[in-house]
Amino acid sequence: MRTLEPVQFKVLKNDETLHGEIVRKAAAIIDKSGEGAVRVRDVCAKTKTTAPTIYRLFGDREGLITSAHAYNFIRGQAELAERFATAIYDCKNKSSFIAIVHGLIDFMFTDSRSAHRRTRAEVLGAAMSNKSLAKTIGDAQSELNKKFGEPVRYAQAKGWVRDDFSCEAFIAWMTGITTFRTLVELDSKRPLADEWDKISTKAICAVLGIPEPKKVKGIKN
Repeated sequence: MRTLEPVQFKVLKNDETLHGEIVRKAAAIIDKSGEGAVRVRDVCAKTKTTAPTIYRLFGDREGLITSAHAYNFIRGQAELAERFATAIYDCKNKSSFIAIVHGLIDFMFTDSRSAHRRTRAEVLGAAMSNKSLAKTIGDAQSELNKKFGEPVRYAQAKGWVRDDFSCEAFIAWMTGITTFRTLVELDSKRPLADEWDKISTKAICAVLGIPEPKKVKGIKN
């Protein structure tokens, strides 16, 4: 059985150090109140450090905010993708692989993931006017595409999925259709959410060349 090596993204690599603690605190502030609420003195108080340390690690306040945004953007994706990769490498046959993909699809679009989707959309919005942030999250997404395109390539080699598509592009595309489910979540009643999930499920299964699940969130297929 193939095992997945521990994954350390550049934006998460110092997660257990002072650097990581500072980033997490700043990321939490952004999550709660937006980047305008990030004040170096407040982050210092929360992490029991000093302003010179923060400036040494991040250059300036904007550097800290960029790191915090990147952390928020990649964290949820990395956690989900690592679980997916580990499960794929544990598969014994195509049937178990298909069951895992169906379970992943169902989980990706759950309401419990809505905060992750909203955060990624917000970070992408901020990146449109911030070249440094755009490059940072672009690099992080490219890293995720490569690391977790590999398990899909493994499935291709096993003959469990089609082999006529780019695995890296597939991961990027999956990130896109999950992130921008936020478009149908803006209305609190979410009248199009189930149909979004149904269309997305059909598309994912078609690209992979696997059967669709019998039921998609209560919709009769």
